[in-house]
This record gives sequence, structure tokens and C-alpha cells, in this order.
Amino acid sequence: MKLVNNRVRSPKSEVRRFCLRLPFFDFGLRSSVFGLLLFLFSCDSNKVFDQYIEVENANWKRENIAKFSVDITDTTTAHNLYINIRNKGNYPYSNLYMFVKIEGPDGNFSVDTVNCILADKSGKWLGKGIGDLWDVQVPYIGGFKFAKSGNYQFSFEQAMRVENGLEGITDIGLHIERKED
Repeated sequence: MKLVNNRVRSPKSEVRRFCLRLPFFDFGLRSSVFGLLLFLFSCDSNKVFDQYIEVENANWKRENIAKFSVDITDTTTAHNLYINIRNKGNYPYSNLYMFVKIEGPDGNFSVDTVNCILADKSGKWLGKGIGDLWDVQVPYIGGFKFAKSGNYQFSFEQAMRVENGLEGITDIGLHIERKED
């Protein structure tokens, strides 16, 4: 114990006094606990893969193909596949045509043309928006079962027939999750 200004202070009270003087201690401790709980309860146990690729200068040129490499081990469970698109409010179209190629571990592949709707008929952007950035998750294939385990390659190529690229597309993503029963 220590005598300060005619008061007796124990080491515990000194530590407490020191911590109370730090403005971030109480807030920081509460924030850390809240953050940890949020992380633990927000984990998606069905998620298999979720990744975005940034489009250079928010201008998606046809020759810039977004490629995703996914290791698949579960061939018995059905999966839902989604195409994720982030666009700015200045994107001049309400949709985005893409060529989607899926190549399996054995070299077999399929190519599909997909029309991703980004805005409704009145021009209102779909999905979630923050400021001038919109994030849309487009269902691609539901209930898909992978034929073999191994590495799958997903390739997304824009197919909009524009000369100088698509202005306003900032990110392209792929999301794969186990289908719930």
C-alpha cells in the first residue's frame, strides 16, 4: 500500500485509477468484447467460398477475365452458386451480360451466358448500397452438385459489346454455399 495525499491506496486502486484515466480503456474493452461476439455469431457455416476481384480503374474490359480457383472436397451435398457484382451509381446499364466458364479437375468444362439484373425497371439499383456503391448477389445455379472433388476454375468475362470497357463495375465476385435442406 501507498500513502498519497494522506490517503492509503492499494496497488489495485492504483491500477484502476490508471485505467480510468485512459479514455479508451472502458470503450476499448467493450468494443473488443462486442467485436468478438459479432464475429463468432456472424460466421456463415454454410459458406464454402467467397471472394471478390477488383476491376482495375472500375472499367471492366472484355479481355480482363475474372478467374477464381476453388478447391472442392464435398461431392455429396448440393451447393448454391452466386455471382457478386459491385457497381457504382454511374454504371450506364441496368444489367450485365457475362460469359461464365466452369472447368472441373478433369478438364471438362461448361460455358454459359448469364444476364445479371442490377436495377429494376424504374432504374432503382438492386442489392445493398452504401453511398454510390451497390453490391448485388445474383443467384447463378441452385442445388448444384460437384461431380468430382478437386480444383475448379470459374471464369467470368463481361459480354456487353462495348468498345472501351464497362465504366462503373468495381468488383466481381463468386460466392458458393452449401444448400440448406
